[in-house]
Amino acid sequence: MRPASPHEDAIGEAVEGLDFGSIEGEFRAQDRFVFVPRFLPPELVASMIVEARQFDARDVYRANVPLLRKAGAVGQAQIAERAPALRALYHSPSFLGFASRLAGTPLSLRHPDDAHAVSLYYYQRPGDFMAFHYDDCGCDSEASFTATFGLVHDTKARVQVQLFKREPARPMKELFVEMVPGSLLFFCGTRVYHRVTPLGKDEERITYSFSYVRGNRPSRGWRRLRENVSDAIFYFGPRALFQKNYG
Repeated sequence: MRPASPHEDAIGEAVEGLDFGSIEGEFRAQDRFVFVPRFLPPELVASMIVEARQFDARDVYRANVPLLRKAGAVGQAQIAERAPALRALYHSPSFLGFASRLAGTPLSLRHPDDAHAVSLYYYQRPGDFMAFHYDDCGCDSEASFTATFGLVHDTKARVQVQLFKREPARPMKELFVEMVPGSLLFFCGTRVYHRVTPLGKDEERITYSFSYVRGNRPSRGWRRLRENVSDAIFYFGPRALFQKNYG
């Protein structure tokens, strides 16, 4: 068994400091979406920023797919090997317990060889963006939950969120979220339609994102293949086609 992370106490204190009742109420009212502007303590955020900045142009795969995505990414294997504070947050029993409680169902880690399970996203060039999409992560509907944390936010870019997009009986609710350092987005991937607005000149944005899966419902078969093709095109390059993540 891997020993407890030295960062677990700080993560646990951050979780315990939340007003869970208020967050849960907002999560339910907003179709399983919530934004917490201050979650991680500054000291832990600072460590994570140092880890994120250690990855240089040789490590960050940049994708430029017209109308869909222009940005860089680092996947799970590199983060697990070189970024212990970032890895600790994904594997944190305290945060996983919080996420499961909020989701209303037991959640679990994704496959350790799934590059997209844990990612750093780098928006560092003018016009970097991500088009509107859902985060199904190759899973069944409502089986995948996404957590995204703000690290570097020297930009006017925002996460543009459209809630109730798939419920014609309800008016759509639109939000523009500023991912300041230490902030948290948590949502059900197939319920929340979202994008990242374009980066301006001399701006920078780095976020850390990972996903948990409901119960024992990982992506398999054609869904897994489709997700690996998507990873290869939009995030990590051709090597993502050969991920050993079908178990």
